[in-house]
Amino acid sequence: MHPNVSSRSLLHDKKFVTKVDVQAPNFKPNRLPLSLLCTVASGLSFFVPVMVQAATSSIEQITIYQGLASVTRALPISGTGEQTLIFSCLSPAIEADSISVQALGNVNIGEVSIQTLSGEQAAQCQYQGAANVQSQQNNLADISAELEAARLTKAYLQNLTKVTQITTAGTLANNARDLETQAASINKKIVELQKREARANDDLNQLVAGSTTSVQNTVTQVTVRTASRSASSVKLHYQVRGASWEPTYQARLNTDNKQLNITASAIIAQQTGENWNNVPVILSTVNPNQTTTSQLPRVERLSLYEEEQAKMTRFAQPMMEGAPVLVVSASDSYGGAENMAPLPSFTVSSQNKNGITEYRLPQRVSIPSDGRRVRTVIDEQSGSSTLWLRSTPSVEAAAYWYASAPFLTPAWADGSLQLYRDDNYVGQSRYDYRSLKEQGIGFGVDPSLLVKQLIDADKKGDKGVFNRQQTKTITQAYQFTNQHNRSVRLQVLGAEPVSSDDSIKVTATHTPGISKKDWNDNKGIVAWEFDLPSKQSQVVQSIYQISYPADKKLNTN
Repeated sequence: MHPNVSSRSLLHDKKFVTKVDVQAPNFKPNRLPLSLLCTVASGLSFFVPVMVQAATSSIEQITIYQGLASVTRALPISGTGEQTLIFSCLSPAIEADSISVQALGNVNIGEVSIQTLSGEQAAQCQYQGAANVQSQQNNLADISAELEAARLTKAYLQNLTKVTQITTAGTLANNARDLETQAASINKKIVELQKREARANDDLNQLVAGSTTSVQNTVTQVTVRTASRSASSVKLHYQVRGASWEPTYQARLNTDNKQLNITASAIIAQQTGENWNNVPVILSTVNPNQTTTSQLPRVERLSLYEEEQAKMTRFAQPMMEGAPVLVVSASDSYGGAENMAPLPSFTVSSQNKNGITEYRLPQRVSIPSDGRRVRTVIDEQSGSSTLWLRSTPSVEAAAYWYASAPFLTPAWADGSLQLYRDDNYVGQSRYDYRSLKEQGIGFGVDPSLLVKQLIDADKKGDKGVFNRQQTKTITQAYQFTNQHNRSVRLQVLGAEPVSSDDSIKVTATHTPGISKKDWNDNKGIVAWEFDLPSKQSQVVQSIYQISYPADKKLNTN
């Protein structure tokens, strides 16, 4: 009798069915002992036990976040009455508080129990869902059985020859020749079967070595008690640690036609203990480990105190402060052609839900639990771009290619950005929407734009007895030479000194005049923008005159 089914329910419903999620090839459903069945049948003539039925839970949806996944599984209810469903071979990293059960139709849900299994029960889940491994195991078993039968036949013929003591006279001679022919045929068959068995063993070893399964010491089993009057299904929802995905981008720039293409991909990996084979997947940009509530502002408490009290406080020994408490949020570590059928589409559909972007993969994917990385394209954007060269000569005597991307979207999460210029890999950066939107996408150094420092000098003015002010003059000049066979757009960034004191006065003179002051809302940064023709040079010069009180020292941060 099943432990979750009371005697009262057995007498009332006259039958019970145990639905088991079988995900291991060696799983054997439990059956009531024959002696117990006979005893029950003799005492209760109307009780008819039902054979234990087996079913496999299917994964209906997996949503992967950062470090966590939400899984939905389903088991069918084929009969009526009170039943017990068992979701087996689940991850040992399931968060028990996240488990919920939902039934379709007129189904009553009873208690839900969670159990951790180990040893042989966990080993049975080793090759769950590995259909190719199971098929090869069955093939090897058939070959071994056939080989054993051939060996038994050979032994029978050998024993028959010894017992009858066959001579070479008359009919007995014919029998002897028949036995010899059969023995030769059996020997040939045994040799062939041995070769097949060896090949099958090699194939099985290769499949196991490359299998997407992972061996677990423990597994989780969830048992759900139900009651229904018609066929239905039960869904199990839970969250499991050890799964994550990260976006990665490839930006390809063609400097001839000014076309920019950006491909967004997702790299998925999981070590949850479950092998997700051919499952539907949604990728979410939300981080469930983030803070979910805002902080309150700090209120200052004002009070007055005497000057003597302040002196005593100033010279008093400081008290030992309590050690700060550091709260760390830790996560487990576990990243037919012949029928001319239409080709499947791999276009990912995305949906923005108030700042959370979900990418629904159109194809089912297999993500093993061994940490290997699965990559899939989730979006692609392309279009015409504006190109220019940017130089910051006071920092580096070089110029870099930059491109604008008007199609950039804040829906893309931050991630690594691989950069290609004219089909050559030039390095990597970081996809950050705000930064790239403001400053453009950098595509590496341009060796054909030469930058030369002409002047970088400081000069202090004389400080006389009656002079209340002293001056400092900074002169900077740089030359830019375009060695391209075409004109280029050049942007030069410079830095004006910024006064934080009213007694410090700064006068700036730029030749040629600057195009932008406080570039991109960065105070003190100035920008020149101009077209530089092929094989031509341009000099940019800045003179800064700083005056400040003669009795003071100028501090430069």
